[in-house]
Amino acid sequence: MRQRPTIISRRDFLARAGCLLGGASWLATFDSLALMRTAFAATTNASTFTDHKSLVCIFLFGGNDSFNMTVPTAQADYDKYARVRQTLALPQSQLIPVNGSPWSFHPSGNALRTLYNEGALGVVANVGSLFAPLTVADYETKPLGVPIPPDLFSHSDQTDLWQSNRVAAPGARREGWGGLIADTLQSANTNPDVPSIYTLNGENLWQVGVNSESYGIRPGQGIPSFEAFDFSDYPNRELGRSTALQAILQQSRVNVLERQAANSMAETARKADLLRAALDGAPALTTTFDLDNNDLARQLHTVARLIAIRASLGIQRQIFFVGVGGFDTHSSQLPAHANLMANLSDGLNSFYRATQELGVADTVTTFTASEFGRTLTSNGDGTDHAWAADALVLGGAVRGGVMHGTPVQYDATPVESAFGEQIFGPADVGAGRFIPHWSVDQYGATLARWMGISDADLLTIFPNLHRFTERDLGFMQSAPT
Repeated sequence: MRQRPTIISRRDFLARAGCLLGGASWLATFDSLALMRTAFAATTNASTFTDHKSLVCIFLFGGNDSFNMTVPTAQADYDKYARVRQTLALPQSQLIPVNGSPWSFHPSGNALRTLYNEGALGVVANVGSLFAPLTVADYETKPLGVPIPPDLFSHSDQTDLWQSNRVAAPGARREGWGGLIADTLQSANTNPDVPSIYTLNGENLWQVGVNSESYGIRPGQGIPSFEAFDFSDYPNRELGRSTALQAILQQSRVNVLERQAANSMAETARKADLLRAALDGAPALTTTFDLDNNDLARQLHTVARLIAIRASLGIQRQIFFVGVGGFDTHSSQLPAHANLMANLSDGLNSFYRATQELGVADTVTTFTASEFGRTLTSNGDGTDHAWAADALVLGGAVRGGVMHGTPVQYDATPVESAFGEQIFGPADVGAGRFIPHWSVDQYGATLARWMGISDADLLTIFPNLHRFTERDLGFMQSAPT
């Protein structure tokens, strides 16, 4: 009899951190103090790069139900899907079919279909946190020497694991693979006075590097708002406060923490001035974004504006983090997920059209991530935390119009039962929680290689990559030279 999977109760999601303005949080402060640390000896020679590349991570917080994002439409496969999903099965007549594929997008994914059929959007199937290839027997017996991701099905733990690919000792610092990519590519950016790593959704582990830190922007309608550091338009009664603040920041300090905090805030204000001037001088985008109703579109509009000014700032490699919540669909999933898919579809479409307008569609790659997928089975009105999921990759350099990899394989009826949980296939650990076929390391390494990271450095950034045979999943057309 199978051992019941360890299901961790839902935890209250930690409130999303406030805008990380210029990396001036305490974490960024200590990261700056970490200049005493030495970055790994990289073999990537980014100083020779002459091209532009931007990588945009869209994190779907809560666990996206990709079983309803991409749905089989071949009749036998759809019948199997509908039998297992029961109350959550989407009507076959409402699905959005794609060219030459035996599956369709969610009914809210009209724009996804357009991008897919154009060859700009690809689907990467069956991805999740893995330290090594894993079988159900390994998961159940946990043999010595087989590394298994800890704290599975926990929002906070799996978010951190997805963004870092590694487990840190208690109290130890941990880097994210986006931040380590940024560390390796620092020399590609000729102007050290402006940021090249931006977060549009607060603090995140993914962008934490050894020597890199993200610059946070709160997206608004149109040009991002930097009012917190703009002293020119303060009312008269506030001018004294702003003058006093600048005087305080300029005072000499003995305490290293005080000095670092003051320097971080002053540096943030200086960078804000540079960014504001560059954005004010850039032409407005004509591509339409739904800035009033779609938070993802607001964030991606700001990303597009920051990409537009890259050349004037001397930036050749940019890394962005965008995030949207609401994907923890334990109840009322059908209407909630429909809205989420509509915003994702429309936001991705507007962003890609903006990159076309800017002439950078081939040099900007956008990808989705989520801490885990959802159960194949319904809990009555929603789904629960699971493991493997599908992801989307968008850009002119993507091998689009293809589903890469093998979708999760499952049976129409349970093949057995373990401690009250039905098992629907050979990779199911309970209730339709499937062990992923591809790991985050493989997924991330494919993107990092496209950004210009050498094969040797990939093994440093992605600590589990050496355990997998496929180190490039083939969904990018080529790596830069």
